[in-house]
Amino acid sequence: MKNISKNNEPLELSIGKKYYIIDALYVTNIKNEFLKANILPKDIRNEVFPFTDTPFALYKANNNIFFINQIKKVDYDEVVLEDLSFFSTDTGLILFLNEDLLVDFLKEFNYDDLVNSDNELINEKYWEELVSNFESTDFGLVLADIDSENDFDGSGTYKVF
Repeated sequence: MKNISKNNEPLELSIGKKYYIIDALYVTNIKNEFLKANILPKDIRNEVFPFTDTPFALYKANNNIFFINQIKKVDYDEVVLEDLSFFSTDTGLILFLNEDLLVDFLKEFNYDDLVNSDNELINEKYWEELVSNFESTDFGLVLADIDSENDFDGSGTYKVF
């Protein structure tokens, strides 16, 4: 399993693991700031995204399957700042990143390589190479589907249930 959801396919996660759910473009911000300044993971929200209330969600997998319909669109006035299940996206391309492997992932990740493809929305070959040294459940990639019946349809603010 490549752990890619392009048409609402579920992701496979590891039960009990925590995942960052974040717009792939925002990961570049973390990489640029986090790696050069040695920011601790607990400080990413405040140090890298001081002007964004919902840059990413934290999700603990209670099941090994994550269904895309667990992501629900919300109005900004519904956001509870202390609740880390909210996230925003600009691109509609989100990553599930195993919290324990964040630094290892950041060292290898390149947003431009992920989205540069001649005939697809993403470069699946790059994704496969990027995650090949990890367990298939450590990382996931979800593309919003504007034609689907679920709420994850592109940019906006979302809550993970």
